[in-house]
Amino acid sequence: MFQLTENQASGTGKPESVFISWLLWQPRGADLPAEALKEVQKLARLDNTDPDIARLKALFTSLAGADGPLH
Repeated sequence: MFQLTENQASGTGKPESVFISWLLWQPRGADLPAEALKEVQKLARLDNTDPDIARLKALFTSLAGADGPLH
């Protein structure tokens, strides 16, 4: 999703593009809310101050159907 360039993180795509790509790679019949929750949990370990990560996390959270904070 991201690469390092000159000691700085550089996004390889907009959060929406990453999200759509993720959706397209899901197998037919996948439980999308459950899979999205897994992605939210992965993203929770990353830097929350990065606006792209925050936006991507929000997209996955929305798909997961979470109304409140996820643990």
